[in-house]
Amino acid sequence: MRYPLHHEKYKLFLEELNLLRDKAEISQMELADRMGIGQDIISRCESGRRRVDVFELALWTHACGVTLEEFVRNLDERIQRHQLPGLL
Repeated sequence: MRYPLHHEKYKLFLEELNLLRDKAEISQMELADRMGIGQDIISRCESGRRRVDVFELALWTHACGVTLEEFVRNLDERIQRHQLPGLL
């Protein structure tokens, strides 16, 4: 069964995740080094081929210099701009 609303929100999540690394001006390799994981995991997460759990997301945001709370707030704003029900 497909859930289009959830799919759209996840697409927005991936956009925000990629934007986070871009704003930090770090490569996938540098982010992977900061998180202590392989670059292939970063690539699969950013492309949507692998889900990011909340612990990984906290490490990811910290490695990019923002808090998890900031990330979620930005994601919620992005979701609302697309006229979808917000997270918060």
